[in-house]
Amino acid sequence: MVCKPSNYTLVVAEKSKAAKKIAEALSTKPQLCKQFSVNYWVLNYDKRTLVIAPAAGHLFNLYGNSGFPVFHMEWKPLWTIDDSARYTKKYYELFRFLSEKALDFINACDYDIEGSVIGYIIIKFFGDERKAKRMKFSALTKEDIRKAITHLEPLDYNMINAGIARHKVDWLWGINVSRALMNAVREISRKRIVLSAGRVQSPTLIHVINNTMERETYVPLPYYTVSVEAVIGKRKVKFTVNKVFERKEDAQKFAEKIKNDKLIVREVEYEERNLLRPPPFNLGDLQVEAGRILGLSPYYTERLAEELYLDGLISYPRTNSQKIPPTVNVDKIVQDIERNNFPNLVRLVKNITKRENGFQVRQGEKEDPAHPAIYPTGEKAKGLKLKTYKLFELITRRFLASISSDAKVKEQKVDLMFKETKLDIRLTFQKVIFKGWLLLYPYRNVPDEELLDLKKGDVGEIAKVSVSMKVTKPSLSRLTKIDLLKWMENNNLGTEATRGRIIETLFDRRYLVKKGSYLVPTDLGITVAEVLDQYFKELTDVSLTKKMEEKLNAIIDGKANDQEVVDETVKILESYMSKYQEVKKHIGEKLGGVLGLVSYKPCKICKLEAISVNGLCKYHNEALRKLRESLLVWKERSGMGEPQIIKKLLTSSSTGKYVKEVIEKKLI
Repeated sequence: MVCKPSNYTLVVAEKSKAAKKIAEALSTKPQLCKQFSVNYWVLNYDKRTLVIAPAAGHLFNLYGNSGFPVFHMEWKPLWTIDDSARYTKKYYELFRFLSEKALDFINACDYDIEGSVIGYIIIKFFGDERKAKRMKFSALTKEDIRKAITHLEPLDYNMINAGIARHKVDWLWGINVSRALMNAVREISRKRIVLSAGRVQSPTLIHVINNTMERETYVPLPYYTVSVEAVIGKRKVKFTVNKVFERKEDAQKFAEKIKNDKLIVREVEYEERNLLRPPPFNLGDLQVEAGRILGLSPYYTERLAEELYLDGLISYPRTNSQKIPPTVNVDKIVQDIERNNFPNLVRLVKNITKRENGFQVRQGEKEDPAHPAIYPTGEKAKGLKLKTYKLFELITRRFLASISSDAKVKEQKVDLMFKETKLDIRLTFQKVIFKGWLLLYPYRNVPDEELLDLKKGDVGEIAKVSVSMKVTKPSLSRLTKIDLLKWMENNNLGTEATRGRIIETLFDRRYLVKKGSYLVPTDLGITVAEVLDQYFKELTDVSLTKKMEEKLNAIIDGKANDQEVVDETVKILESYMSKYQEVKKHIGEKLGGVLGLVSYKPCKICKLEAISVNGLCKYHNEALRKLRESLLVWKERSGMGEPQIIKKLLTSSSTGKYVKEVIEKKLI
C-alpha cells in the first residue's frame, strides 16, 4: 500500500480520531501516512482504494469587508481570517493535495448540520460535489461504519442548505449588531473595545438580566403557619395545617383553638403505582443530569461526551432523541457492557428483570431524524480520565435503567379531621416496595418511609402546636448554567450543539460571572443588554429568534428556501441600520460610561448610570420603591418595629441583593 495512490475515493472525516476509527473499522492494517504533519490513512475496501483524511472541524468560515453595515459575505479559509486558527492551514493543504487525484468523495463527518457543512465546503472547494456521497452513522463502531459505507447516500442538501443558511444568518446578525456597538463606543471615545452580540446570544443575555433584576429587587413579605405534632397510629407525626395567616395574631388565635382538639381518622386509602424508568439520554437531558449529579457545565459535558463518541464508547451525543430504534442491537450492547466495562451493573439488570436477553428500552417522547438517543456501544473503555469516566458511567447507568423494570411504590393517603374545628387534613406517605431501576440509577430523591398502622375511626392526640413566621419566596430563582440551558431548549433557541457554547461565550465576553453555582451579570453585561433591548428590540426578542429557528429547521424538512430566510434577515437588519445614526451617540455614551471611557453620573451603590433624583440606577431605585411599600405591609402583619423588620430582611435568603444593598447604604 502506497501513501500516494491514484484513482481513489477521498473520505472526509471531521477529526483525526474519527478518521482513525473509520480506517481501523475498514481494514485490519490500514497504511498510516503523513503529509503537512497531518496523519491520514490509505486502505483497500470492497475492491476500491480509500484515502481517509481528517479535518479539524471547520476549515472555512464566512468573511466580509470591514465596512458597516455589511451584507456581502463569502467563504474563505479559516486560517486566513483568524490568527487563532492558523493550525487549520495544514489540514487545508492536506485536502488540497489529496483532492487532486481523487476520483470521487465521501463526506464522513458527523451526521448533523455542522458535519454536513464541514464536509460539503471541503469537497466543493477542492473537488467536485457532483461526485460526492454521504456516509451516515451514529456510532464509531466497526459494525456501524461498515454498514454506513455499504449504504452510501446522496449528499444531504437540505441539511447542507440549512447549515449554510444558519451560518449566514448568524454571521449577518452578529457582525452587524456587534459592529454597531463597537462603532458607537469608538466614535464617542476613540477607543476600540471588543463587544459582541448574537442572534441567540443576545436574547439569552437579556433573559438572564431580566430574571436577575426581578429576583434581586424582590422584598419578601411575612405570613404565618401553624404546625402540629400529633401521635397517630402509635407514631409521632408532624404536619403543617393547610391554612395560611397574614397576621400573627390570627395564627396565634387559631393555634390556641386547636391545641386541645383531637384528630379523627376519616379515611385511609392505599394505592400501588409504578415509577416509570427513564428513557435514555438526549444531549439536553445529559447536560442537565451531568450538571446536577457531577457538577459539570453544559459545554464541558458536551465536550466530554464528544471524546467518548470519538473513542467509540457512546453513540453520537448531539441528538434530541430519547428513542432507540429496533435497528440498534440492544441485547448485544448489554452483553458487551457486561464483558468489557460494567459486569456488576448488567448482572443487576438481569436480576431485576429476571431476563438474560430480550430487553426493551423505555422510549421517550422526543425524536431526532438524524440520530437515536445516546447509548453506550459496549466497546472496552481504556485510560479514561476521572470526569470522563464518571460521565461514561452516568450514560451507561441511564441506558441500563431504561431497559430495566419500573419501580413500584405503595402510597398511603390518610384523611384526618380536627374533631372540634372540623378542619380537614390529608397526610401522604410513600413506601418503595420494589426498587427496580432505582438500583441502577440511584440519583433520584424518591421518598421511602414507613406507612402508618391505623384505620378509619382511630383517634390521634395532639402533643404540640406552634406558630411560625415564614416569608414569601420570589417566583423566579437565581439561574444556574443548567437553568439557562433548559430555558434555551424550552424556547427553541439554538441547537443541541450550540447552546452550551453560547452560554460560555457570555462568560468569555465578561457579560456574566459565576458566584457559587449561580450566574451573575456584570455591569457591562447589564448595560449591553439594556442597549440591545432598547435600540434593537425586535432583533433581541425571543419570539423573533424562535421563529427564525423554526424557519431554519424547516429548510431541513424541505419546507423553506434557504436564500429567502437569509434575505429576510438582511431586510430586518437593514431597517435597523437605517436608523442607527439617530441612536449611535446614545449607545456610545451608555456603553462608554460603564466601560470607564467617558464621564457619567454613576449610581451611589454600583457603577451603572444613575437615572433618578436620588442618585440611584433604575434597579436600586426599584429596590428602594419596593422596600418602602413592603415595610408598611410588614408592620401591619407582624406588629414589629422597623429595626426588627430590617434585621429580618437582611438575614433572609429570599431578600434580593439590591434590596440588601439599599438597606446597608441606609437609603430608606
